[in-house]
Amino acid sequence: MSHARSTAMTALVVLVALVAFASPASADEVEVYARVVVDSTPLRSGPSSAHRQVGIAMRGDTFLVKQRSTRGYWFQVERPDGTLAWIMGDATYNHEVGEGGEVRRWRVFAPPPLREARMEISATFGVLGGGGLMAVRPTILIAPVFGIEATAAAAVSRAGRLLLFGGAGVVNVFPDWPVVPFFSVGGGVALSDPNADTFLLESGSIPMLFGGGGLRFGFRQRFTIRIEVRAYAFFEPGRYVAQEEISGGLSVFF
Repeated sequence: MSHARSTAMTALVVLVALVAFASPASADEVEVYARVVVDSTPLRSGPSSAHRQVGIAMRGDTFLVKQRSTRGYWFQVERPDGTLAWIMGDATYNHEVGEGGEVRRWRVFAPPPLREARMEISATFGVLGGGGLMAVRPTILIAPVFGIEATAAAAVSRAGRLLLFGGAGVVNVFPDWPVVPFFSVGGGVALSDPNADTFLLESGSIPMLFGGGGLRFGFRQRFTIRIEVRAYAFFEPGRYVAQEEISGGLSVFF
């Protein structure tokens, strides 16, 4: 358990150090940027209003212009996460930025798409109570700073097997940062199947509560790594059993 915790903390320190030293990249040559001058305007998958909306740009948002459409007044722009979208030219003011300009872009890291996504699904692997853990956690994002998460997890150790099902509220701190801290609190039920020679948890369904937090590390092209720690309390008649989860994995957004 201590070795797993040490490994997780080492990985966390390395990622934080990468964020600290990977500063946004300034342009070496003159580049054209589009600054949004209206309250809000849709970002679309193609250069017309008939294409699917993939996001919203707000007043003051600034994007690197990749190209102009051959039909109509539309620009293909690069978003902070490195993906491309089209914006209506009438909603922007275009300007050039040379070397040493004020507009800067991230080389590697980018904020996770919490602003525009409606759902996050994470697949994580780690340890729980000295055994292996695998979990899938879909989250409905009600707002960039808050979501409702479901958990389906399986843990196997020398004490037996556990299936965990629960729900939680998730608070995302600084959702526009490349590194997003989050906290979760919730509860559910654990289905316990202990080995015959262990007495850690009784067989059957056991109510549980849990809480914890972690970090999302956002990269360009919407690649997101998630690391978290959770504390569990499993309640049996007359007592409770505490266990700790340390896990990490990947998240995708829709």
